[in-house]
Amino acid sequence: MKAALLRLGLIGLILGVAWWLRDGFGDVKGALDNVGWFGVVIMALCHIPPMALCGVAWSSLQAGAPARTYVVWRWIKDGVGELAGFLPLSGEMAAIRMMTRSGFRIADASAIVVVDVTAEAIAQFFFSLLGVAMWLRLYPEAEVTRWALIALAISIPGLAAFVALQRSVVVRFLETLPSRLMPHAWDAPDADAGVHAAIQAVYANKARFARSVSWHILAWGAGAIEAYVALHLLGFPLGIAEILAMESIIYAIRSVAFVVPAAIGLQEGGYMIVGAVLGLPTEVALAVSLLKRGRELLMGLPALLAWHFIEGAPRPKPAETPIE
Repeated sequence: MKAALLRLGLIGLILGVAWWLRDGFGDVKGALDNVGWFGVVIMALCHIPPMALCGVAWSSLQAGAPARTYVVWRWIKDGVGELAGFLPLSGEMAAIRMMTRSGFRIADASAIVVVDVTAEAIAQFFFSLLGVAMWLRLYPEAEVTRWALIALAISIPGLAAFVALQRSVVVRFLETLPSRLMPHAWDAPDADAGVHAAIQAVYANKARFARSVSWHILAWGAGAIEAYVALHLLGFPLGIAEILAMESIIYAIRSVAFVVPAAIGLQEGGYMIVGAVLGLPTEVALAVSLLKRGRELLMGLPALLAWHFIEGAPRPKPAETPIE
């Protein structure tokens, strides 16, 4: 009972901070005045395909739980990450918790989540590359195109360093650091049973990793459906090429600004700047972002409650060999 109350208190705190940051979420009500709650529900339905594809991408990294389970986990992970974005890596921590409660060792769960994040980042790079190519064809002289090229060039060494760090001995050093500092209170994991070894095991299956990246690329493309539908609801439809170009740049902005909780303000600014190049009125570009914020709230609250009930469920025994 105390644990349940503590979890509910944490959910209340998350929602309280999200409400305190409501100005960063923008005037969601203003967007609702244009399309109504029905429009936000449609946005939520449009978000299900890319979310499901991300769940499939996550599941393709191992041979344990079925894909539908990972789709649910992805929904919860996104909900926690979007509403509790002020807590660093909150979504990833929730993902690891759900996997361990499902029977995965914490080292294996951590490794799979880290590699899934990497696969998604690589997929976003290719999606952004497609978007920049479209911008070069459609708007070669636009200032946004030049900044997009710079951002894409900067992201390459960062992404390469992120992958190299996971494969290096730094991970092994970090997971054994507590035992070095407190040898009598903390036991170091065996070299073949720690996070570092688990990460190497996931990467060793190159076919699985390639499938995960491919599913994530499809998910990024499917995510453009939301903006396409939002603009139709607002009465300012754009072509598929323009939508893909816009979304690729917006998500690139969000990824660069990962230190900002939920990309508050940056997403809205990005839509207004990029939308202006595409000929969208400022209020329409802002309304697209606000509709997405509304969708985050609509899907995020039940996700937090679902996480609460998962945490309260009986915990199975850890799996012996969850990674194959």
